[in-house]
Amino acid sequence: MVKTMTEALKIPHFLYCDEVPVTKLKILQQSLKTESEKFGVKISMMPFFIKAASNALQRYPVLNATVEGDCEKVIYRGAHNIGIAMDTKNGLAVPVIKNVDQLSIVEIAKELNRLMMSGKEGSFTNSDLIGGSFTISNIGVIGGTYASPVILPPQVAIIAIGAIKVMDFKES
Repeated sequence: MVKTMTEALKIPHFLYCDEVPVTKLKILQQSLKTESEKFGVKISMMPFFIKAASNALQRYPVLNATVEGDCEKVIYRGAHNIGIAMDTKNGLAVPVIKNVDQLSIVEIAKELNRLMMSGKEGSFTNSDLIGGSFTISNIGVIGGTYASPVILPPQVAIIAIGAIKVMDFKES
């Protein structure tokens, strides 16, 4: 991890922070949560953020890229292989949900649940940890609002999601 983080700090970083209302999304998540749990799938807000990131990568493909070691060649990726930074039994890891652009919210949730269980057990496969083209870090789970995440080489971008605050919702 020290070697990777040292390499990551050589990448130019740009930080932008914003707040986005997610009240309607939270209502949708709650409605799907009950139904999906009948099938053994837990749906948190994260699958929605993963899918939203994939939609953004479709619109801005330069963010779904990697660079070669000398940073002279940018390689655009077709598939949206989104890494999820997580604290695991063995420390920080970034398992990858492959082909997010082709998955539904429920499929993403199912794969995220599998990866989270693997992280708790320390049982990731090599395939779980390779091929990422974009990473999401969720600092909201520890209560943070803003973060300055470090890009995971050879990727070119990362996003950090802060704590969710749901406001009173009134239909207009």
